[in-house]
Amino acid sequence: MNQNRRDFIKAAAMLGAAAVTGRTSAQDTHAVPVPEAEIRIAHCGDPQFGFGPGGKDAYKRDLARFERLIATINRMNPDIVVLGGDMTHVANQVTRDWPRLLKLFKVPVLATPGNHDLGIPMLGRRLERYRGVFGYDYKSIKVGKWRFISGNTMYWHKTEEVEEKKKYEEWIAAELAKAKAAGEPVILCGHIPPFVSTVNEKDSYENHPKAGRAARLKMYLDNGVRYFLSGHTHRLIVRAYKGLTILNPETTSRNFDELPYGFRLMTLRANGGYSWDFHRA
Repeated sequence: MNQNRRDFIKAAAMLGAAAVTGRTSAQDTHAVPVPEAEIRIAHCGDPQFGFGPGGKDAYKRDLARFERLIATINRMNPDIVVLGGDMTHVANQVTRDWPRLLKLFKVPVLATPGNHDLGIPMLGRRLERYRGVFGYDYKSIKVGKWRFISGNTMYWHKTEEVEEKKKYEEWIAAELAKAKAAGEPVILCGHIPPFVSTVNEKDSYENHPKAGRAARLKMYLDNGVRYFLSGHTHRLIVRAYKGLTILNPETTSRNFDELPYGFRLMTLRANGGYSWDFHRA
């Protein structure tokens, strides 16, 4: 881990994080029936198997912890699991255990790719490999009255996949418009959050490029996006921007400064409120 990364993670923890109680894009949509009164979301950030000290044992340690996490989530039986990206620390290892792990979940899973999965700049061969495991790099799913849209935030950074980026931009704009027309509130999922501290902060490894940030946030708000569930920071961070709430959870497999490993169980209630409770892995 480089010093800039460590400095960011420490800074993120100090930013006033508020805890609150084949190569085809999968554009398919299917419904998961749940009571409209509330839904429960297991929000898992950055499994990133093999990150941190421990050498070869680090991967095994993180994998074992994640397998325990899956068992815990299955017992809790939420309506959906959101995987916040960075599935493993080394991109080519995504094929090693994830095909098996995905089969262990007994509830619907929606994944979003991270920078350790696809790279910055995003590389075509990594995109192919990731899709080969998860089946998509962006996707839409209906859960109760909510529209979940899993985005690929790596398209907002440098990439040679120009045509793929254009397809994605057209898809997400159309998907948001369809949700608005249907009156569906939206939960958008993406690895890198739009911003970490303030909406006008400078470009960094940790946020969406400022050049298009305001326009994308406006598109989200105009089309009924209520929550942005991300990863990347390895720390609990809660940010509000007008009617949008941005949530970053802890990581499931690797943290720093002896903070606990685990996931966030988010409950959306009929009155519009939500709780976001930590559960150890």
